[in-house]
Amino acid sequence: MRVRWVGLTLVCVLLGLAAGYVLGMLARTEPTTFAAPRPVPAQSPSIPVLPTPPFDEDIDYPALQPGLEYVTRQIGDLPYFLWKYDSPKGWVMTTQDRDEVRWRPADEPETGGFSLRVKLVNENKTPQQMVEQKHNAIVSSYDDVVILREGGSALSFSYREPVDQTKRFNTFRWFSAPGNSEAAFEMSVVGRERDLPGLEDLLEQVTRSVRKVP
Repeated sequence: MRVRWVGLTLVCVLLGLAAGYVLGMLARTEPTTFAAPRPVPAQSPSIPVLPTPPFDEDIDYPALQPGLEYVTRQIGDLPYFLWKYDSPKGWVMTTQDRDEVRWRPADEPETGGFSLRVKLVNENKTPQQMVEQKHNAIVSSYDDVVILREGGSALSFSYREPVDQTKRFNTFRWFSAPGNSEAAFEMSVVGRERDLPGLEDLLEQVTRSVRKVP
């Protein structure tokens, strides 16, 4: 009988140990884990992108045509700053400054058409440096700038006119006096897209005529 009680007691002890082990495993707290951080793709831009507004219509004025007649003009004073150049016959001059004038047809509106501008410059810069300076100026001053031609002594570009919101085309060119590397004479032609053939012809005609008076 004593052996039976001892065996029964041993069984109870083993059952108690087993139950305690199971309860301990159930009560054990697992460490909390977190998913690795991942970038979240944007669903929409944070800043709305506005579409580029269309250009306004050009003024209703006949396009500039190639093959114009020219007459010789001059700007500046002797003995150091006198230059000669050609401008279209019949065009009228508007004085922009003491050493800057603009030529356009007599019946053309003051804005929105085409014109020729000449100017004496004295900035101690080569024509190439003037090109770079003008490039930086127009890019920072106008919207929708497109560089069409750049190099040497000339710069051509299109841009949005800030007041009329029209598309304009402009070409600048610089000249140095013989024996001097610095730009002293500046010319530019400006107009609309329909004027481009005439502007190119005007630019070349005036370029061939520019000369420093000794």
